[in-house]
Amino acid sequence: MNKGTYIILLKLKNELSFEIRKKKYILNPGIYAYVGSAMKNLHQRVGRHIDYKSGKYKKHWHIDNLLDKGDVLFSFIIPDGVYREEEISKKLSEKFQYIDGFGASDLKVKSNLFVIDDNEKFFLEIKKIIID
Repeated sequence: MNKGTYIILLKLKNELSFEIRKKKYILNPGIYAYVGSAMKNLHQRVGRHIDYKSGKYKKHWHIDNLLDKGDVLFSFIIPDGVYREEEISKKLSEKFQYIDGFGASDLKVKSNLFVIDDNEKFFLEIKKIIID
């Protein structure tokens, strides 16, 4: 199946500031998790995110601002054909600090971008999400 949800783990080495729709974002160096979905071409979408620095793509999604300056550490792909973006973002927002409004302008959640300050806790939450 080529539709589902994904989580990308990124590392920012330096502070990053940018503006989207008149909202200014300032992100500190650190590890971030981004939740997204694709109801078609899931593998291509994630591949595009991973390959963003190649210069073949124009900025389109909020995440492109991080991909431009950050490094993708790895991604989780859940190709089950189910839209889980909001469900996963809600669960992560209960456990991690989030960047308000990032990547979630068309959703009922506050954010799709999370500050990962505890890797062990993050992977435990991902395990619960994927396996449960």
